[in-house]
Amino acid sequence: MKQKSNSLAKSILLSIVLIALASSCIPNEKVVYLQNKDLAPELGNDTLIALKRTDYRLQPNDILLINFYSKELEAVEKYYPIFQRLNLGGNGNGGGNNNNNGLGDPYITGYNIDKDGNIEINGLGRIKAAGLSTNELKYNIEDAIRTQDEINDILVGVKLQGIPFTIFGEVGSPGKKVQRTYEITLMEAIATSGDLTLNANREQVLILRDYPEGVRIHEVDVTSRSIIPTEYWFIQPDDVIYVPPLKIRELGVGGNALQNLGIIVSVISSTTLIISLLTRF
Repeated sequence: MKQKSNSLAKSILLSIVLIALASSCIPNEKVVYLQNKDLAPELGNDTLIALKRTDYRLQPNDILLINFYSKELEAVEKYYPIFQRLNLGGNGNGGGNNNNNGLGDPYITGYNIDKDGNIEINGLGRIKAAGLSTNELKYNIEDAIRTQDEINDILVGVKLQGIPFTIFGEVGSPGKKVQRTYEITLMEAIATSGDLTLNANREQVLILRDYPEGVRIHEVDVTSRSIIPTEYWFIQPDDVIYVPPLKIRELGVGGNALQNLGIIVSVISSTTLIISLLTRF
């Protein structure tokens, strides 16, 4: 009878160890980025993958960098706020630098799109910006200057003053970020945020994206290369990225290898003690 009890105890102990090992390990398929899961030839290594770039439509609260250029400085300096005119300098083409080139505070020197979708330019008044691309706004401002002030020698530059986004959840460094660039991929956004934790559910990353009519939530899988040719490969200004945890997180396991080893040793020790006490009776 005692031998049968010992055999049963060993079977229970082995089962518990196997369960602990299975529940505390995260397979590589859940962790590795940009896998060619379907072995698609068009996503294979060394294959040129076409990118899907879309013209971003400006929205309220976007901050713009706007510069005006002309052969004559006097022709463009009136369009800058007075505190920026002191920073204008002749550079061979009469062009101006409104101190909004990334060196100044964009919230002070940038052109903010108000809640009604307009920007206000000195000497021109309110210009509709929301719903337009930066190129469309550029041409509209140039046309307004040519029509209102009859200045034909005019060139306007319009760009976004960086790309702000928010990332949180299973992320190394969550929070609101601002990348002073004109284009950033989702993978770059993840990298600049301290990467995702081991417990992150990389297959169900959520992107909350603003549209003129409201907000849409998109679910993407960053473990698959199939995200590259989509419109979600590049993030847009004011995107909110949420990275949920894996289900294994609910069990309190799934951390690094040392933590998992500690959990397994604890489970085995406790089980051995219980079985040892039970087999004495």
